[in-house]
Amino acid sequence: MKNALRLPALFLLFCILVGALLAGYSLLELRVGHSGELPQAARALVVSRLVPVLRERFPAAVLFALVLTLFPLYRRPGNRFLSYLLPMAAAFVVLAFGGQVLRRLPPASQSPQPTAAGFFLPQCFQEFGGEVLYLERVGEARLDGVVGQDLPAVGPRLAYLGSSEVRLNGQQLTVRGGGRSLSAPARPAYAVLLAEADDPVQRLLNGFALDLRRLARELDARYRASRSSYYLTCLALVFSFFTAGMFFRISRWPLGNVLLAFLVLRGYLFLFGWLREGVAGELARQAGMSRLVSSLPEAALLALGAVLLLVDLLFLPFERPRGEPAGA
Repeated sequence: MKNALRLPALFLLFCILVGALLAGYSLLELRVGHSGELPQAARALVVSRLVPVLRERFPAAVLFALVLTLFPLYRRPGNRFLSYLLPMAAAFVVLAFGGQVLRRLPPASQSPQPTAAGFFLPQCFQEFGGEVLYLERVGEARLDGVVGQDLPAVGPRLAYLGSSEVRLNGQQLTVRGGGRSLSAPARPAYAVLLAEADDPVQRLLNGFALDLRRLARELDARYRASRSSYYLTCLALVFSFFTAGMFFRISRWPLGNVLLAFLVLRGYLFLFGWLREGVAGELARQAGMSRLVSSLPEAALLALGAVLLLVDLLFLPFERPRGEPAGA
């Protein structure tokens, strides 16, 4: 009994730790990427992004914390009913109501407009808009002493552009000067420090992170649409992620179990996004039952979770390892 009762506390601890880790990494990535900015501007940019980052990372923190809670649950199992019910109930309450609290928080401050210093480095060469540029000085919205060279150029075919104006329009950066206009996606000068290796594992992790960000946006949309839809989505996510824990003990190979569970969780997120953005929308247009069809992704997750729960209850043992004392 006591082992089951401590699971909600462990879940809350994991939720705080995972949330702090995910939000801290995102803010650190933002700070490093804008290291070229003046320190005051960079700090203001990070502070202004604090609340939005917490909102975006919160669903991932709750779901990951729920998955982490499964490890002490299986290591020291107590009452099976309470061991399953209490973590799921805690996760649902935190995800549903904690998410509402975060959505009601006002932004810390107005986000400052990034300056040219965040995208260009003085006294060095860098590629921009299909050319190589050398900049003598970088101001807030101007570049001084600009020398440009086309990338295909061979030999000293340089053009002195002098002072150039920098404009940021959304995610597009434009430099105008010396009779030229160059444009390229706005990429912070120090973003190269955060470049990731291009390998299958990294692509899988990037896809997982993309699915989690899409999930956060979907929860925002469901929250704005109706509270009942929002609660149903939270319930479906918590239930499906928790029941996927059976894969952590489906075989005698722990590493294989973790990889299989990770793939199943990624499959949940992919299925949810695919049904929401593709199948549900198409069925709603053809059948004219938009409200009923809009719940198709949640129904699919609940159905899959129910199947996994039945497999867990019927075929997988729920007992502490041999040799461990009953009171441990």
